Amino acid sequence: MSAVLVAFLLFFSLSFGAVNGGADENKPIVIEADTLEYSKKDGFILYKGNVVVKKGDFVLRSDVLKIYLDENGDIKKIVAIGNVRFTKGNRKGRSDRAEYYKDKNYIVLIGNARLEQDNNIIEGDEIIYYIDTEKAEVVGKKRRVRTIFFPEEKEKKGNNR
Repeated sequence: MSAVLVAFLLFFSLSFGAVNGGADENKPIVIEADTLEYSKKDGFILYKGNVVVKKGDFVLRSDVLKIYLDENGDIKKIVAIGNVRFTKGNRKGRSDRAEYYKDKNYIVLIGNARLEQDNNIIEGDEIIYYIDTEKAEVVGKKRRVRTIFFPEEKEKKGNNR
């Protein structure tokens, strides 16, 4: 697997991990939205309208963010819906929907999924990344998968004229 693809996928594991511990663990999570609904009985927190999640240099934006909780109140699943956009440093991505499953430790970008780092791009209808095994699948259901890589320029050693 190419180094650029690995970097993209590592970005996702760190990005969603940033919302649920992981990298930048000691930094606060700040979530802003137009409305918030919490149901202990049903085990969810629902943010609606111009949702912005920030932790360190990770920023996630969506129309809706739903956090599913287990019986202990711990996060078991996070779903971002509608105009999902995220950035971390020089990396960014987007999709119609993003889902993080804590128990199986994987992330799914659904619908018009796209990852970018500098000029490099990976696109598909779905991008699935299994964090523990570092396995990725890019799926094209309605269109073909597309990857654009720009070769890195290597400095020529001993050839400085």
